[in-house]
Amino acid sequence: MREIEEIGNVEKYYEVLDMVGDGGQGDLFLGRDRRTGEKVALKLQKTRDLGPESFFHSAGRHLLEEGSRMMVLTEIQAIPEIIATGTHRGRRCLVMEFVEGRQLQNALLAARPVKDPGTVASVIGQLCEILQNVHDLNLVHCDLKPENVIVQPDGRLRLIDMGHAVTAGERTSCERGTRGWASPEQSDECPSGLTRQADIFGLGCILLEMTVMRLPYGGLEERAEPGGPVLPPDRLAMLPPEFASLALWMVRWEAKERPAGVRDVFDQLRPYLPRLGSRRPSKRLRPDPTEYYRTHPPRL
Repeated sequence: MREIEEIGNVEKYYEVLDMVGDGGQGDLFLGRDRRTGEKVALKLQKTRDLGPESFFHSAGRHLLEEGSRMMVLTEIQAIPEIIATGTHRGRRCLVMEFVEGRQLQNALLAARPVKDPGTVASVIGQLCEILQNVHDLNLVHCDLKPENVIVQPDGRLRLIDMGHAVTAGERTSCERGTRGWASPEQSDECPSGLTRQADIFGLGCILLEMTVMRLPYGGLEERAEPGGPVLPPDRLAMLPPEFASLALWMVRWEAKERPAGVRDVFDQLRPYLPRLGSRRPSKRLRPDPTEYYRTHPPRL
């Protein structure tokens, strides 16, 4: 594995253009390579607030750690490549591959609820294929949500933002992920460490968002508590019969009660994946994720 190049002042090599994303772990900017003219993505640590200087320096270290995790994943084509690290006006910065496409979040907002089984299976199936590679490297993404998935013009999905990723089974000392999509075991410290089942919970949340437009256990509206209903009765009734039992299995409260791995999830989706050479759905997402399986055989 190659080491990340440290380039010092980012603006020497890259022009920093428009801000395109605002996340908890950093701000995302569009950039341009001054030497080649190619687009890049620049992730900058948050500007310093009124807190102690030590907090600001710690945030910079966390951003560099994210870059190191991404370097581990360079063999996975679906994870954007990390190009270099540097600083921009005192803020730590990651220079990354720019991914053309549309956030899954925006594609879904224009089309929910998604009723076509092939589209649902194509989105969750592609994410299963990506996560299998991540899990094979003993990492847990910990922040699966439509905002962190890009649908490329050819329908292929890319998974971004490794800011919350952890080594599987390694003790965590604080909450990880985004409320609403994070599994119950991510909401506080986890002495026994997080497992791939945390990502399976996040996948289940995306499946529910697509089909019933609701996150489990109260979603963003209230803190999830054990014993509460997964969904209100009206949303439970909306679950597509093809995926109802799978979705509820994926978001079980206890991690050990969820599928053992993403391959188990993929096997449940397999009958609904579009066939090679089949027609695109009449009501499709734009870009259309079914195009991937209509032109490529499954990899799991």
